[in-house]
Amino acid sequence: MRTAWRGVVSVALLAAAGASVAESAVAQSVRAHMEACTRWVQAGAEFGTANSCDTPIVILFMTLSDQRVIEREVPPGAWFGAPSDLSGAWMFTACPVGYAPNLRFALENKEAILVSLYNCLGARPDA
Repeated sequence: MRTAWRGVVSVALLAAAGASVAESAVAQSVRAHMEACTRWVQAGAEFGTANSCDTPIVILFMTLSDQRVIEREVPPGAWFGAPSDLSGAWMFTACPVGYAPNLRFALENKEAILVSLYNCLGARPDA
């Protein structure tokens, strides 16, 4: 009798744990990146992009030489100016405000980020 009861309890605990994981996955909203809202151009002495969408976005930007991350919210129609020295390689992500790339924004993920192979999660994956 005890063995049968343990089996029932084990199955119930596994089902509860599975439901908790499923609820957590559903609660974390996934959105497509918003790179289509950006068009990087030279504007006078500055290089940057304007947010051409009607949704505020968050841009993460990094020159690969110094690996310093710049994070900025960009409202619709607003300008994001990049650092003045862009002679080397650089990368960026664009997500809706309140979302972050599903990849850690770091040099180790540059191949995926440079070809836009990321989505935006409702919470930071490294938080």
